[in-house]
Amino acid sequence: MVIIPTEKRFDWKRPPIMLFILVLTNVIIFFVYQGGDEKKLQGALDRYDRLEYFETEWPVYLDYLQSNDVPEAIISDYQTLYNQGHHQQLSFYILSDFHFLDYLNAHWVSFQEPTKGDYWKDRRQIHDEFESTALYGFGLKPKDLGLAELVTYQFLHGSPMHLFGNMFFLVIFGFAVEAAIGHFRFLLFYLVSGIAGGVLFVMVNQYSPNALVGASGAISGVMAMYLGVFRFRKIEFFYWFFVFVGFIRAPALFILPLYIANELYNYLTYTDSNVAFMAHTGGFISGAILILTALLVDPKMLDEEYLAEDEVESPKQRDLDKIYKALGRFSFDTALKALDEFIDTYGEDFDLLKLKYSILKGREDPEQEAALIKLLNMEKLNLNQLERVETLWLDNESLKQSMSNDEVLQLGWRLSALPSLMTSEQIFIYLYSNGIKNETLSHFARKLSIGFGEREHEAKKVKYEKAAVEIYERCRRY
Repeated sequence: MVIIPTEKRFDWKRPPIMLFILVLTNVIIFFVYQGGDEKKLQGALDRYDRLEYFETEWPVYLDYLQSNDVPEAIISDYQTLYNQGHHQQLSFYILSDFHFLDYLNAHWVSFQEPTKGDYWKDRRQIHDEFESTALYGFGLKPKDLGLAELVTYQFLHGSPMHLFGNMFFLVIFGFAVEAAIGHFRFLLFYLVSGIAGGVLFVMVNQYSPNALVGASGAISGVMAMYLGVFRFRKIEFFYWFFVFVGFIRAPALFILPLYIANELYNYLTYTDSNVAFMAHTGGFISGAILILTALLVDPKMLDEEYLAEDEVESPKQRDLDKIYKALGRFSFDTALKALDEFIDTYGEDFDLLKLKYSILKGREDPEQEAALIKLLNMEKLNLNQLERVETLWLDNESLKQSMSNDEVLQLGWRLSALPSLMTSEQIFIYLYSNGIKNETLSHFARKLSIGFGEREHEAKKVKYEKAAVEIYERCRRY
């Protein structure tokens, strides 16, 4: 389930200074400071494996876990991983547990030192290599909790996609919150929410061998602040729930219990996920408490002029509301009727036609095919919409029998604007093999030839140029 607000736009009279600083800081830290982490970690693991230290240390590590009162269920999980041959994963756990090296030093008489390399020197260097990474130097380690790491972990990320996803949601929610509550209060609440998210994560994952990184807890706090700022004001949200995608207007605080319920459900359901659902929940609860407490202490804290902007609904927005309210009540007949009325009044809209198709498909309504054909026949679509059309076509190729040859050809022509010409080429081959050899198909072949030429695919450029000439000459003869 995804629910994000679309109500507010950037207001350059209230520039989100702290938001820009936070985003820029996260990006610079990831691409500049964290750049060598993966190489360091893999190098340390490879060296640990090459020196064959794992088999010596594994039984000692089990004793170490038991001496630290680690629950038997966790030790049993580790033993299962060992029996299944996941030794590198266990090596990672051993090396990331920095207190274990002290345990080795204290219990050196209880095990036979490995013969490869200079064991204590090499082992210390491998330990130092792990500790020198941003991930384990400044990430939040439940087994080795430091106060500074409660802040620093918020500015580290595990991958480019992790960074991009977090920054996307920070920008979507953050600029409006900063404009409403002020720059320094926004920064303070952001950091405190991240700290609260980290604390809750540690409380429920105190034996985790992994270091927590990411701004998710702080951003969840910003999301709660957004809802607290707008409270019972009706604002527009984009939602994505299984096959249902669209927009809905609702009082902001109505979304709060949905968010918390979703995070708790994910935490209880996806127990083997790498996503820190408890950090999200802790940050969200903290953000809600912070903003509501601040409003109780200083009711005039908010920039009411900014919040009041865009509150007046246009007739078009009210008609959209009818659709979303009907969907919220699961009154699909009413929603479909309101959709048709909206399209008749304001013209066809890609997202609304897609929503109509999703509803009909979800109900297995026989009219879904007609709705899909109308969607595939839409013109003047942007690249993102064309990609979605391509996916719909590839998932429903049986439509070839229901669409006219001209409709299929026009679809192929439009899809040729995509980076890949694969689907357009398949459509051409389908039409050609079915005996369609008119001048329009000749023009389509020439368009494919030009497209393949632009993509530096010389063989196919020549192939489709010849096809265009052959089809055109045949049309002239007959």
